[in-house]
Amino acid sequence: MKNLWYVALFVMILFSGCSVEDEPGEPQLAGGVWNLESANVQASGTALIPGTQNAVPVSITGTGEDYNMSVVFGEDPNTVMAEGDFVFFVEVSVAGIPFSDQRFPVQGTETFAGTWEISNDQLVMVDSDDDVFEMEILEFTENRLRVSGMPNVMDFQEFDMEGVTVSEATAEFILVRQ
Repeated sequence: MKNLWYVALFVMILFSGCSVEDEPGEPQLAGGVWNLESANVQASGTALIPGTQNAVPVSITGTGEDYNMSVVFGEDPNTVMAEGDFVFFVEVSVAGIPFSDQRFPVQGTETFAGTWEISNDQLVMVDSDDDVFEMEILEFTENRLRVSGMPNVMDFQEFDMEGVTVSEATAEFILVRQ
């Protein structure tokens, strides 16, 4: 019986001395300020040849520059607000030939304020006009968020490109936590 007592005591010491490490929790989006590190847009469409009804293929590439934008994701309620600005350098090629380039300033507070949620590997944001933006989460760590989505092609009407119609577009953004 005495040996059984020692075995039980040894087992208790053995199990109390070993601890199971907690698995790291899921990264949290809320509760921090995220800085825009990269913004890129690829789009395609057509352009009418002036004086005709003939259209030629157009490709549009937008690359962010001069980043001074942050995004604040709040919680309870899940709010999101873009602050600051950056510049989109947009290059247009018609039939594979460079046609024009322009710089478009993007203001955060004019661009986005609303709510957010994560659902099925998608960052879903709804702005104050009830427009829904769904972005696929490509990478999500404690300090880095990379998302991709399809912007509304009607947004390209803001650009001064007479005769150009955009038919499809994709955008990718990288945010890093401060």
